[in-house]
Amino acid sequence: MKAFCREFSDQQNVEVIFDHDEIPRTLPQEISLCLFRVLQESLQNAVKHSGLRHFDVELRYSSDAIDLTVRDSGSGFDVQQSMKTRGLGLISMAERVKLVDGQLSIDSQPNRGTTIHARVPLSKSASASA
Repeated sequence: MKAFCREFSDQQNVEVIFDHDEIPRTLPQEISLCLFRVLQESLQNAVKHSGLRHFDVELRYSSDAIDLTVRDSGSGFDVQQSMKTRGLGLISMAERVKLVDGQLSIDSQPNRGTTIHARVPLSKSASASA
């Protein structure tokens, strides 16, 4: 994700600040791929729609979950309306996160920016034995 944010910044001529915890390399591949795809879609949407050139990405790890947050302070949008009309990317992100038993929240309002937050629980059996 760090390398992707750096490449994306260079390719799109934007600033992406990536802040992260140490993430275990043993993270299940389906969770890693899910969060990576959410990151890609979120940043592409942000560049396309926010009107800004600066974005913040956070990746946080705890013993029971991993959280990805992509934030901008741009033009924002009506989430409900977008999900009904043109929100194919938003819907696919939500479905992708649901496949790994996670939750996706989208907080946005016109002229108030957008925050995309994906929270994926880590294996119940792994955390129960820890």
